[in-house]
This record gives sequence, C-alpha cells and structure tokens, in this order.
Amino acid sequence: MSEVGGLRVAPSVALKERRLASLLQGRDPQEPRLVEDVEDAQLLGSLELAGFTVSWDEMKAGRRGEPGPEVVLRLRRARQAVDPRELFSLAALRTWDAALSGNPGFRRTERAREGQPPAPPAFIETRLAVLEEWLRSEGVHSLKPVGMAALALARLVEILPFEDGNGRISRLAASHLMVRGGLRPPILAGGDAPRLEAALEAAFRFQTEPLVLLLEEGSGRCLDVMIQTLERA
Repeated sequence: MSEVGGLRVAPSVALKERRLASLLQGRDPQEPRLVEDVEDAQLLGSLELAGFTVSWDEMKAGRRGEPGPEVVLRLRRARQAVDPRELFSLAALRTWDAALSGNPGFRRTERAREGQPPAPPAFIETRLAVLEEWLRSEGVHSLKPVGMAALALARLVEILPFEDGNGRISRLAASHLMVRGGLRPPILAGGDAPRLEAALEAAFRFQTEPLVLLLEEGSGRCLDVMIQTLERA
C-alpha cells in the first residue's frame, strides 16, 4: 500500500464509482477495514508532505495493538479529536494542535517567508477569528465544500498559527470541511508537494482553482484506496 504516494485519479471517476459499487455488493461501505485504510492513506500522505518517512506497515502497527511511530500516533489522535459534525472553529484548531504537539498554543516567535509573510504572533488569534467568522457567514455557503476547504487551507498556511505542525493541521482542517460537507476526505501524498506548494502560492494571490482541483483529486483517491482494499480481500 506504500504506492499510495503515487496515486493519481484516472480520467473516469464514474468508472471507478461503478467498480466500487460492484465490489461493495452486499457489503457495508463503512465497514472498519475500508474506513481505516482510507484514514491511514490520508495520514501517511500528510506525514510524507511534512517530511516524515513512514511505511504502510508502521501506519498499521497501532491497528494491531503494536507500538508505532510517535508521529503516527499523534496525527491519528489529532484526526480523531474533533467531531466531524462540528463547525470549523478556533477551538477545533486548538484541539488539533494539542493532540498533535502535546504543547498547545499559538506561535510566539516571528517567522520569515519569501513572498507572503506569516502573521506576526500578536495578530494570529485575531486573523484566525476572522477566518472562523468568515467560514460561518451566510455568504460563504454559496461555495462548495471543497472551495471552503481550499480557502481555509491556504489561509492557515498563510497565517502559520503554530510553532510546528501547521501543514498537518491545515490539511486536517481542509479534510474536516470537506467531510462535513458530504465529500470524501482528500488523500494527498509526498509526490504532491511541488503541486501543493504552487497551488498555495496561487491561493495567496486569490487564485484558488489549482488548490480546489488538487483537493478534488485527493478526494477521488479514496475510490482507489477502497477498490484496492476490496480487491485484496
């Protein structure tokens, strides 16, 4: 399953949907093995993007009751820490950070970045509050969930609210918004890093379409994971 890092959605998602429906005949699409493989593929990809080298077997160690890498345990704990039905909020961000870092709190040090600079520490909470308010406003509901996810992901990376784990937390937030909106969670992988970076830079310039397309493709990869899981059964 380590090949998840190289997944790409085939041109016909509808074809994959039909293949999945065929494999699911008489089975529950929410059976634990399917849900777990999608979650593990998503977490593995997020760790790859964060620069961690983790194998598929190491991802599965915790499922078998065996000790696994601490970065896996923390990210899995963070993913499960917020109810998927909850609205996006500062409280959710704090919860993800606490589960991921064990040392919660917004960034207190200045950061430099070429191009779009991160928020100064004194303005982080205010800017996050504006993002929360915007995502709960009436006007934003004209956007599709993937559009909301792309904007939240870009804004969080732009603000850089935490000392560490900003990428992983921003991807959790984007996934949360997509799942809450009825979509499959996006699976991104290490091989997406150049494309993700370019999409974020475009989003900083208010061009979110590349990021939306990447998240849509990532969501479609759930089909690949579920099909692979069922075909191995």
